[in-house]
Amino acid sequence: MSLINDALKQARKAPPRNTPASLSPLHPAAADDASLFPSWLLPVVVILLIVAAIFFIGWAVAHHSVRTIADAPESTAGPQAAAAISVPVVKPPPAEPSAPPINPPDGPKLQGIFYSPTAPSAIVDGKIIHPGDQFREFKVKAISKYTVTLVGPDKKEIRLGMDN
Repeated sequence: MSLINDALKQARKAPPRNTPASLSPLHPAAADDASLFPSWLLPVVVILLIVAAIFFIGWAVAHHSVRTIADAPESTAGPQAAAAISVPVVKPPPAEPSAPPINPPDGPKLQGIFYSPTAPSAIVDGKIIHPGDQFREFKVKAISKYTVTLVGPDKKEIRLGMDN
């Protein structure tokens, strides 16, 4: 213990070390003034984008509502409004005779079509068929993108299509 006390006494008697007295006090570091854009710019841009999105959504909803109202006939209008606007009535053209019905109720059931221009095929009642194949009493005449044409023993054509 005496060694420690002796060392402390000698340290007190020793002259002070050279410390520069001319150093200025330390100051806090300054923020980067050389940044490309201020820190407030990003939040402002985000807020402007949100406001613009709300504006355009509102405009689209209002425009759609106006178009819907303009297209809809006005049923509660008085006699003055009916006199001011006259809408011509267009009748649909008369129905033309159509092709034979697709999917007769007593015929085979089409389940899928695999169409390719070179090798079309279809699944009818769980069996894969190709043009020219014999399927039950029917002969497969053609397979298109949407229909399969079968020819029965009485030479009557049956068209099968996918049910919607």
